[in-house]
Amino acid sequence: MEPYVEPHLTWRLLEPSDLGDLEAFGGQLDALDNSVLSAMGKEIPTSTDTMVPELTIGGWDAYRSLSAYGAAYRDPAPGRGLRLFLLGGVHPVYRHLGIGGKILQWQVSQAATWRDANHPGEPLWLGCYFELGRPGLDRIAGRLGFARERYYYDLVRDLDTLPRERPTPAGVRIEPFSPQHSEEVRVLHNEAFSSIGGGEVAASDWAARIADDDFRAEWSFLAFDEHDALIGYEMSSADVNEETGAPAGWTERFGVRPRDRGRGVALKLLSEALRAMRADGCREAGIGIDTPDGLALSRLVADLGYTTRDAVQLLSRSLP
Repeated sequence: MEPYVEPHLTWRLLEPSDLGDLEAFGGQLDALDNSVLSAMGKEIPTSTDTMVPELTIGGWDAYRSLSAYGAAYRDPAPGRGLRLFLLGGVHPVYRHLGIGGKILQWQVSQAATWRDANHPGEPLWLGCYFELGRPGLDRIAGRLGFARERYYYDLVRDLDTLPRERPTPAGVRIEPFSPQHSEEVRVLHNEAFSSIGGGEVAASDWAARIADDDFRAEWSFLAFDEHDALIGYEMSSADVNEETGAPAGWTERFGVRPRDRGRGVALKLLSEALRAMRADGCREAGIGIDTPDGLALSRLVADLGYTTRDAVQLLSRSLP
């Protein structure tokens, strides 16, 4: 693989001995940027087992400090084809030089070469995350053939006041979460998100999260229809406002069976969660929204009083 990216830094493929520097550099960028992209990166299987060494490059400055990188990680999920997530970062000192765009351009070019050498004839999906409101990166990605695939919003609201009490939809029963329904909720979650292009959560990962100390069953709620079938869920965890240290609640997952959407089930579940969080002393509540069209947050804003804190888009392209 050709390791040259651009002229301002010295470039070479990262080696196993560089991984400590890469981890430290990533931590520096997290601290400097305080970006929601850090959380998105945790959703990507970034390990030495999934890293593609031929597509993982570093740029060093004149003082031999790692100052930029690009990395590619394979998606290990079965049945989804050949997929690579492209990550990267540039130290703020060098961002005015357009290095980030050059890294992405190099990654796309080399990904095609890597695919042809290792998986000839197999379609390749490339995905990368950008914060909304970065028009320069949007333009570069667009020129390279990327298009918006999904949006991820972090929404927050204070709990000094609560939204109006919402009526329970006709034929629906709301109950607090019970562990006996955990697997049933996981199955519904996978059904709900597969209908909008989301990935499945494995039983082991789901069970581990339910057992986590941060999970709050008492802030989580389920919706059943008149036949006692589960049709909706809201799963909450404890959080803390990083600036004030005040206790906060976070809706980690929520969803409604596809044929029951549009009846107000999700809004009722979320409203109940907000009341439970406030009753336990939370000063703030947050929620993450994963949507293919950027429109799913409108009712959360209008009806439940959330505001947008961070917004990220997943851009993707396919190499046939």
